[in-house]
Amino acid sequence: MMIQSFAPVMDIPYYYPCNFPLIHEVLLRQGSISSLALLAASRLYCLPSCADNGLVKPYFHKLDYEEPIWEMCGQRELGSFEEGKVHMRQHIGEGGLFLATGTSYHLPYCEDYQNPEYIRKHVKPGSRLHLVDHWIAVYGIDGEHFHVYDPVPSKYMGKVSQEAFHEFWKGNQSIPELAPAKRKEKLRTYGTMDVRATVKLDSSGYRDILTQALATQISEFMTGRIITQGERSYHFGQGVSLHLMKALQEGNEGTRAQTNDTLISGLLFDMRWSRYFLRDLLQEAVLWLGSPLDRYAAEFNEIIERWERTYKLLQVSLIKQRADWLVQITSVIHQLITDEWRWYEALRSAVPQEACFNRQMVPRTENGYRDALLRIVLDSCRELNAYHNTTIPLDKGGNAPLYGRDGQLDSLELVSLLAVVEQGLEDEWGTGAGAALSEMAAASLPESPYQTVDSLVSYLERQWLPDQEEDAG
Repeated sequence: MMIQSFAPVMDIPYYYPCNFPLIHEVLLRQGSISSLALLAASRLYCLPSCADNGLVKPYFHKLDYEEPIWEMCGQRELGSFEEGKVHMRQHIGEGGLFLATGTSYHLPYCEDYQNPEYIRKHVKPGSRLHLVDHWIAVYGIDGEHFHVYDPVPSKYMGKVSQEAFHEFWKGNQSIPELAPAKRKEKLRTYGTMDVRATVKLDSSGYRDILTQALATQISEFMTGRIITQGERSYHFGQGVSLHLMKALQEGNEGTRAQTNDTLISGLLFDMRWSRYFLRDLLQEAVLWLGSPLDRYAAEFNEIIERWERTYKLLQVSLIKQRADWLVQITSVIHQLITDEWRWYEALRSAVPQEACFNRQMVPRTENGYRDALLRIVLDSCRELNAYHNTTIPLDKGGNAPLYGRDGQLDSLELVSLLAVVEQGLEDEWGTGAGAALSEMAAASLPESPYQTVDSLVSYLERQWLPDQEEDAG
């Protein structure tokens, strides 16, 4: 059984995540015009964003936009390998790609294949890598093999033995050595999901959404939002550049020993990825929207080159231990930030600002938000009772005691509960929504928020409720 006329894109730039090429192919088969650049822009991969600790990654779900192009639905774990094959045959028989998630550690064509470095880099002390499921698409199945499309990073399209696919599909959870990994997203066994276009784009619609992507990028970059959730802050657009400048200025004002070389170097290096995605979006816009965007695209390429020369200058200065490196780098970066801002100001005149992506219309402070939090906490308690032999009295609902004098949990069980709640938040509102909740269990607070289900929900509502900030420009 094989999908007919399947000739997917294989030459994918290395900085794209593994899911975008698969989503691109699914949307094409649903009759929508698509491109990798627009898919990335729809999730604001073009927008610099970082946490206050310097971790640079897309934080789309912390902003307040609707899904402009595509959405993931029906993300689930199937009960067994045999059940999975039944779903797979049905999906392929209807002409659709079957999306599966698992571990690249068990893919024979992949550099990660049974490579001990794959495990070591995720569990070593201080690792900043997130352990995530790897996506591949299945476009055919026969008695002995699965036919898979896996362009990032392997650029592979072809057969995989049934045994190897089975090991892949069991996922990272099936590798006990990965259990100590500190940073990991929801890991699934026999995982799959459906992807659908929120709107099927024809030529006119595609031009409109390109314009919206550019307008949203400009607005968010120049606004430079800072969103605070709990004890963490997240910087967007120009705010990331200012966060870098603050680190440089603090180094200039303090002693050499106080300079955070790692933060400065990390920000300067990792900011490049968002600019690569914006470069791709601009190139796509030039093809579809024409002049004067071709001029802005050429100018932005020069800005990228200047940022990369600056990073090289930093590395050489650190290696040679130049006494004045911090002053020199600060001056260079200040000028570069100023010039990039002026470029955005000029680009704004060429793109209609009223064309930004739609924002979510339902205020997140309404009862629906608290109800969702209550559901997540109760579901997490139910899971803890089922798999950790705890006895949280769920019949008491929000009044169920959790921790403290009347609670049912010891400190280790509390940490386990908060880890499950954290994952529930991320499943509901995206990666990062429950950032490090489990690490706060030992926090010294005047009143413990962990005494009952209701007190925990109230705490989450105060700490994790996304800000209702409006763009200033």
